Amino acid sequence: MLHGGLAAALLGAGALASAADPVVWLIAADQSAAYAEALAAVREALPGVVLRSFATTALPAPGREPAPALVLTLGSSALRVALERATNDSALAQVPVAAGLLPRASFEVLPLRASPPVTAVWLDPAVERHLDLLRLALPDRRRLAVLWGPTSRAWRATLQRAATERGLQLIEAELPAVELFPALSQVLGDADALLLLPDSAVYQPGNLNNVLIAAYRQRVPVLGYAATHVRAGATLALHTEPAQAGRQLAAVARRLLNERRGLPPPAASTLWTVDVNEQVARSLGLSLPDPAALTQALRRQETRP
Repeated sequence: MLHGGLAAALLGAGALASAADPVVWLIAADQSAAYAEALAAVREALPGVVLRSFATTALPAPGREPAPALVLTLGSSALRVALERATNDSALAQVPVAAGLLPRASFEVLPLRASPPVTAVWLDPAVERHLDLLRLALPDRRRLAVLWGPTSRAWRATLQRAATERGLQLIEAELPAVELFPALSQVLGDADALLLLPDSAVYQPGNLNNVLIAAYRQRVPVLGYAATHVRAGATLALHTEPAQAGRQLAAVARRLLNERRGLPPPAASTLWTVDVNEQVARSLGLSLPDPAALTQALRRQETRP
């Protein structure tokens, strides 16, 4: 049984649609407000589509309904359920799947097969964009601390190349070769900013506050990848909000339904938000532009020829 905001997002979509409208299944991993927000954004962006929305535990039994034109998923567990269902339901085996509201790492560890065809728009903005934000917000900070874990080390070459192109120096340590807090102490001693990267082996809810406190005591500003980081004490963050994730997933769906072309490759989100913790910035003696100004400057920079 679904409750609250998620139920409102799941029910009533496409009630006035015609029989000729394409049918799309949307599988949501959770009943939280974030998923309801993403669902509402998908529904709003797909007029003329019969959007059938399901929780992961409430999919129609195989053979009970005709196969949809497309399957959308929100969240890592929803994508896993969709893929498992496709392996046991021949009607869904060739239906394209587009995934959203999940981190890149969760997508890349899935055992993807040739069937069904799958793409994703993951939550993590491109790592180069974080460096561009750092240059705009803190132009005098050139030594950037990074802790690599089993997941994030796959982006190491990309980040190193991007840092060199922008005149930044990476101060690095790798886990689990070094324990978290000795590694953090090592890099903070030589760096003037800390970049958090999505990696559950490095940053976990249980240690994030201590990481932020350690950086604050060293007077090192932190650039995070989630709104929760700023609320917890990071100086600023670049992240994708649930509604933005929903709109971007809907854009993929429109392309697939209208153009009938192949699936686009999995990619980082191009919709993102900048948040600033003004209190922490002031405490560190930093004068940062407001988030709207940073967002505009970053978008202008990305659209230059």
